[in-house]
Amino acid sequence: MSASSIRTIIPLSILTAVGLLATDLYLPAVPSLPMELGGTISQAQATLAVFLASLALSQIVWGVIADQYHERTILQVAIALQIVAGIACATAESVLVLIAARAVQGFAVGAATVVVPSLIRRHFRGKETVRAMSWLGIAESIIPAVGPIAGAALLLVADWRASFWAMVVLTSALAPFALRAVPPPADRKRNDSLVGYGELVRDRVYFGYALGHALCFAALLTFVASAPQVVQIWLSAGPQTFATLQAFGVTAFVLTASQSSRLTGSFGIDRLIATGVMLQIAASVAMMVLALADYKSPFMLIAAWVLFCAALGLRGPATMVRALDVAPEIVGRASGLLMFLALGLAAGGTQLVAPFLSGGLMPVALISLGYTFASGLLILMGCYFRAKDMDRRILYSAER
Repeated sequence: MSASSIRTIIPLSILTAVGLLATDLYLPAVPSLPMELGGTISQAQATLAVFLASLALSQIVWGVIADQYHERTILQVAIALQIVAGIACATAESVLVLIAARAVQGFAVGAATVVVPSLIRRHFRGKETVRAMSWLGIAESIIPAVGPIAGAALLLVADWRASFWAMVVLTSALAPFALRAVPPPADRKRNDSLVGYGELVRDRVYFGYALGHALCFAALLTFVASAPQVVQIWLSAGPQTFATLQAFGVTAFVLTASQSSRLTGSFGIDRLIATGVMLQIAASVAMMVLALADYKSPFMLIAAWVLFCAALGLRGPATMVRALDVAPEIVGRASGLLMFLALGLAAGGTQLVAPFLSGGLMPVALISLGYTFASGLLILMGCYFRAKDMDRRILYSAER
């Protein structure tokens, strides 16, 4: 990747990842909220749920906006809104005010998760696109992974408000570099209509790759959200085991994602995606075997999770490239719909397994296997119809 490409993608990737810290950094402070603000435990949990719900719904809105306005303008508005919402969170005097501010914060954070992938698709070509998507995935995995650790450290010296002030400072400091990194506007036809989402859903190639990627990403998020309970209930282990699980998983993802572009050049995008799908299914089967045998081995669980994350690092960037292989005027919608599907499926999966976590690893292994197997079938569908080169009026060739 050229120096100019690196100067573009790194600040924007970090901006996206820092936005996601809005929950990870604040997570360790949630149990103290009822005592601090006088609310209930359910209301404290609602500060997390409303953020995720707003983030998911914002993907559809920002997707439309991203196809109408230049990326720098959108990010300027979103960053300003993010800073204002962060200040409102940090100064909230009641849990209801905090919930409302978190909803605004989730909406603002959602802009970068739509704009940055669509910007990559519009301004990069060939292997550079895969490499840029890899950097985005690496940033989005590393920074939020250290969020709970940093949040716990903050609580040793300050109260829960410090996490929001830290977000305000980080966002304000990063904003000039991220905005400066946005390339000049690309030549594209402005799309003011709302029909783009309907076209995308009807396009079997886009929908196969997009929903396929959303399912495997949702499987990862569902596991991460459920893992603390699995570690505590099934393994009878403490937070340090969960931290170890996360550290190994993130490391595996970073290592394979950093090589994804090079491997794409050697094996081709679809072959690399297929390899990643098969490895993820194998990792999910391994989890299922551990659950069925009730074999409570932290080492074996970590090994299966490492394989799962490494497989996602292989397939993730390449699948994103295929999914966003659409006409430039609707690539924002394509990115927004993909992320909406991923976040929605993750929320659904997390809620689905929650009542059954007392059973240990089994419910998480089931949802992981179901999601990854369905993902493989959808990817196969997208690959099949792409190979047939059907009359897909909205598709735009990534190799040209």
